[in-house]
Amino acid sequence: MTSPANNSLVFLFLRRMRVPLTVLILAYSIATVGFTLIPGTDDQGNPWRMSFFEAFYVVSYTGSTIGFGEVPYDFSPGQRLWTMVSIYLTVIAWLFSIGSIVSLLQDPAYRRALRRARLARLVRNLNEPFYLICGYGDTGRMLTRALTDRGHQVVVVEHNQDKIELLEVEDFDVPVTSFCMNANLPDNLVEAGLRSRWCSGVIAVTGEGHVNLKVAISATLLNHKVAVYASADTRSEADNMRSFDTDHVVNPVEEYQRRLELAIDKPDLFRLYHWLNSGPNARLTKAVSIPRGKWIVCGFSRVGRAVWKLLQERDMEVVVIHPDPEQSNCPAGTIPGRGTQAEELTAAGVEGAVGIVAATNDDADNLSILITARALNPDLFHVVLENGLSSHALFRAAQPDFLGQPSSVVAGTILSRISSSLVEPFTQQLLQQDNETARQALAAFLRHQSDHPPQFSSGRISARRAPALARALEAGRQITVGKLLADPRDWQQRLHLEVLLLRRQQQDFLFPADDFALALGDRLLLAGRDGEAARLRAVLENDERLEYILTGRDRQQGLVWQWLERRSG
Repeated sequence: MTSPANNSLVFLFLRRMRVPLTVLILAYSIATVGFTLIPGTDDQGNPWRMSFFEAFYVVSYTGSTIGFGEVPYDFSPGQRLWTMVSIYLTVIAWLFSIGSIVSLLQDPAYRRALRRARLARLVRNLNEPFYLICGYGDTGRMLTRALTDRGHQVVVVEHNQDKIELLEVEDFDVPVTSFCMNANLPDNLVEAGLRSRWCSGVIAVTGEGHVNLKVAISATLLNHKVAVYASADTRSEADNMRSFDTDHVVNPVEEYQRRLELAIDKPDLFRLYHWLNSGPNARLTKAVSIPRGKWIVCGFSRVGRAVWKLLQERDMEVVVIHPDPEQSNCPAGTIPGRGTQAEELTAAGVEGAVGIVAATNDDADNLSILITARALNPDLFHVVLENGLSSHALFRAAQPDFLGQPSSVVAGTILSRISSSLVEPFTQQLLQQDNETARQALAAFLRHQSDHPPQFSSGRISARRAPALARALEAGRQITVGKLLADPRDWQQRLHLEVLLLRRQQQDFLFPADDFALALGDRLLLAGRDGEAARLRAVLENDERLEYILTGRDRQQGLVWQWLERRSG
């Protein structure tokens, strides 16, 4: 089936070259017919006329300025005169046609169509799994970087040419294919590889909720097997996406509210949750205690409204500052302004407040609020929203107590879900735990983990995925979680891994203990240092390595060694 890009390329070429090709065909036709009508003489002096083939042959070499001479006989004066007319006629037609072709090749629309056709051909020729990312803003850039760092192929769809040019100068570990086109058109998604059998997942992070919704719907309907991850701006969009069986939906406002709620109620659980769900560049946050008392919320946007509601539910006094209180349905007592001026903050009672939330849609205003409030009350707890990553260095220098980054939240959450389908049930169970359980889990990680987030991995105990372990279990040997995590280089040491979740049939076990016995069919979700999961996979597939971590003895493979082992036994 011909792709839309190829169709548009052919259509554009034929439309732009219609007049030049018509002129060229007419010039050759007139010159050819003229040669057949003008009489000449043969070598015997008898009159003769050229056939259409002979006439077209003469026009071909005269029109191309090659010039083979007068064939098959010397031309008559009339034929020579018509030859001159034909030369000028066809050369001018060729110059006009070549000029049109050069102009067409320089035309931006044709160059874009040519590039799209080439990219579509590249996608069709892909023979390994890839992810289709729609949108190359802050979130899309983080996802592209993280996925290519893990060795995944990525195809990007972005309508902004400037962002595409930025992507093309980026240095990725794996080549990235990028299309400059609208992601909300299903045909464009198909052209970018949506229906390819190698498409592992579609990620909709365009920055516009309705476009993400359209992408999620298109992906679900056009490719039932592909996993779909999407960002939603509102709850209604999120619910609509879930109704189409979107695999994972991230609402950055709800996620921001959830993390702030955890920071208030379960600070250690917040640290663990935030660490595991904020992407590969996240760092373990310091333990903080969010004070209770009077708070000031600057900006009654979706984030500001969610934070105001959360603080109200915690029985805290909240004063809102917003430029237009009446049109934004702000609560009674809202102070007009942005919160960047000392007079506005003083009117809100900043001297007696315990915390301030800068949640406007402008990063410059949020930084100004933080700095102005700090000058008026150095003891304030600062919660700040960072709308875009372009000002991240400034936010880092300002050192707020709680920094919200919607792009990092969305990217980190999606990345964790891509790692394994067990991450979602693990997260849901983790959120139900108390703070003490989270503190113990953090302590377990920090025994072998720096502040870099652990990497998720997963596997199933089966004859195909873990043949050595399956054979040992079928032989009746009891193998526990602790034994499985022994280091294959030194069986008395432990791999830098933790088992987060063990799923046995329909039952899940969160943080199974070291003495938990494994069984065939178990699915494991692990997290730990980079590269540790690869060492574990080598154990699962090799009988000798498995024997070593279980007993501490190297199992010799040669026939002589096996005979000596039996004799000594």
